Amino acid sequence: MRYLIFFFLVTLTDICSAQNKGIVYYGHIESPGKGGPAGLDFNAYLVFDKTASYYVTAKDSLENQAELERQQTKEVNGTTQMYVGKHTLPQGKQVYYNRHKDSLWWNKKYKEPVYGREKRDRINWKLESETKTFGGLTCHKATGVFRGKTYTAWYTKKIPLPYGPWKLQGLPGIILEAYDEKKEMYLYFKSIEYPTPQNLSIGPVVKPKEDSNYNWISLNEYKNLLEKLVERNKTKAILIAKQIGGDVTVDSGGIETLSVELFN
Repeated sequence: MRYLIFFFLVTLTDICSAQNKGIVYYGHIESPGKGGPAGLDFNAYLVFDKTASYYVTAKDSLENQAELERQQTKEVNGTTQMYVGKHTLPQGKQVYYNRHKDSLWWNKKYKEPVYGREKRDRINWKLESETKTFGGLTCHKATGVFRGKTYTAWYTKKIPLPYGPWKLQGLPGIILEAYDEKKEMYLYFKSIEYPTPQNLSIGPVVKPKEDSNYNWISLNEYKNLLEKLVERNKTKAILIAKQIGGDVTVDSGGIETLSVELFN
């Protein structure tokens, strides 16, 4: 009899845990400095429960690589944009948020993956009266400034948890869609499962190299890496243009956007 009671308790715990979990599927487009949603269109998802959330995009297993290759040349404001090389990772680009520690852990592609952690930036959201419906859920509009850009977010009070895609957190409900004023960061809704019947792991799943001496980098350290990358790519573009007898215009505003706005 003791074994039957124990089995019942374990089963009940599993059921309750499953009811607390959900998953939102998004499209994810990053286009820093391009004036609109001109970047590659990745699949993404946000897994969450009451204690944490886990966002992932640009993951090999989520993408049709042939479709990404088809997107690699785009016309943007009369200019041809090219995206050369591989843009996904086996583990994807991840952001893990722990409510108790009020901190985020993330990774980013930079030669080899870079792993960072930071305290959550508190966004001073302004709650608006406008509403929209996503996936049958009424969502309310909110606006707030995050790292120099004004974001619009659509959140649902039906799931009163403070999570969102990427690093957008802190509203009184799950964010189902979000974008900045130019949609250079555009996170759009696809579908939602809540509660989800799937047995999903929430994390922490972001892990650095298997090296006990490895330190998670800070946001400022990552910014320094990014500035060096931008400068190197600018120099490379100028050299290539000279080799083929052309010219290149360096958009310092776009470079500043990359180094300061930090889409990561």
